Amino acid sequence: MEKYAILLGYFDKQIIFIEKMYQEIITVNVSVYDKRFLFAMRVQQFYTALEDLFKQIAKAFENHIENMGNFHKEMLTRMNTEVPKIRPSVISNQSLILLDKIRAFRHFIRHAYDCELDEKELLLIQDKLKNDYSLVEKDLQKFRLFIQKLAG
Repeated sequence: MEKYAILLGYFDKQIIFIEKMYQEIITVNVSVYDKRFLFAMRVQQFYTALEDLFKQIAKAFENHIENMGNFHKEMLTRMNTEVPKIRPSVISNQSLILLDKIRAFRHFIRHAYDCELDEKELLLIQDKLKNDYSLVEKDLQKFRLFIQKLAG
């Protein structure tokens, strides 16, 4: 029970940061050249915060990832997988699709040192988050209730 209470505390703290990053992402004007870099940085922080939450969930439920070569993709797949008698899936298929796109963008930003950020591509990502992130929020709140029951 204690490890679930710890997870619940971390979960609540992390959600506040994730929500702050989300609000910044959806309000950045990516038509302004200098704001594109801010947008890219915030998306990177946003996804990293989500992934950190997923790591803590995996740790609490002994759901370790062994293939470190494909860690980031595997983490999403694990969070989309129900572990019978241990935990439900954390995210739905629809959330998986959205978050995988954001993961791929983060990967691009982390490794693209010599490129311009395309306004149209950034707008697509921004619109996708505006339209679909509520699915992720619902999934996370549902999983939070599960943790809360375990924590007592």
